[in-house]
Amino acid sequence: MAEKTKVAFLGPVASYSHQATKLAFPDENTHELIPVKTIREVFDTVQARGTEYGVVPFENSTHGPVSMTLEALADRGDELRDVVVCGEVYLGVHHFLLGKKGGRLEDVRRVYSHPQAFGQTARWMRRFLPGVEMVEVSSTSKAAEIVATGGDEGWAAVAGEMAGREYGLGVLGERIEDRGDNETRFFVVGKKQERGEGRWKGKNLVSFCVGSHDEPGALAEVLGCFRERGLNLTSINSVPGLREGMRPFEYLFFVEFEGTGQVDEGERVKGVLEDLESKTKGWRYLGGWESARR
Repeated sequence: MAEKTKVAFLGPVASYSHQATKLAFPDENTHELIPVKTIREVFDTVQARGTEYGVVPFENSTHGPVSMTLEALADRGDELRDVVVCGEVYLGVHHFLLGKKGGRLEDVRRVYSHPQAFGQTARWMRRFLPGVEMVEVSSTSKAAEIVATGGDEGWAAVAGEMAGREYGLGVLGERIEDRGDNETRFFVVGKKQERGEGRWKGKNLVSFCVGSHDEPGALAEVLGCFRERGLNLTSINSVPGLREGMRPFEYLFFVEFEGTGQVDEGERVKGVLEDLESKTKGWRYLGGWESARR
């Protein structure tokens, strides 16, 4: 029997990352899904070839980008140069307040969850659990595990229904997200592969990390390169630069745009890369992949 392809995800099991990984790699006969403790560890494992792929949350429709994923993509220590984005998957996210079976909502005094989950349920928490102690942990399934293995009926977790079943918890509140259309986009990351001349893996989306000059209009000039090449920008994010030679409040910009398909018609992508070389302090190609949106 052929060896299974290994895929790392933010664990423990029953996390939203676990669910997204199952969507991206549904065949249990050919893929081994491996939980790790942090988002950074997903990247490290792929870089070290401990797994072929990893799945990480990138952004949520309610609460925005996932900071730890952006930090890993920034790769300020140049430790992840071979890791690129090679796919994406969308997961509808519905949160549950989970506690000991037989517990009551009015008895809850401490709630564990991931910062993103707290952000996605902020209004509900203010309305039904004002003043409760909120403890941030590495993932929603970790929160469920903590409540299941310790504490008393005063402890609860914001996590998914799957985590509640996995850890034998009762439901104190269901679908507590602030928006019913709450959704998270996950990136599939893998090792960089060589491309043929003029060809780009992926159909629609590519990301770049841009460190802009500290000059009036510098960022606008860089972004204008995409417009001039007829490439549509779809998202921009940023983190503090913190690289050698960068000053406080200089930023790395993550620019995502629609590509031109497998063949770079008119060499538009190649051209914008040349523009970035001349107009920024540094840039990095972070991957190309087919859009999961049709």
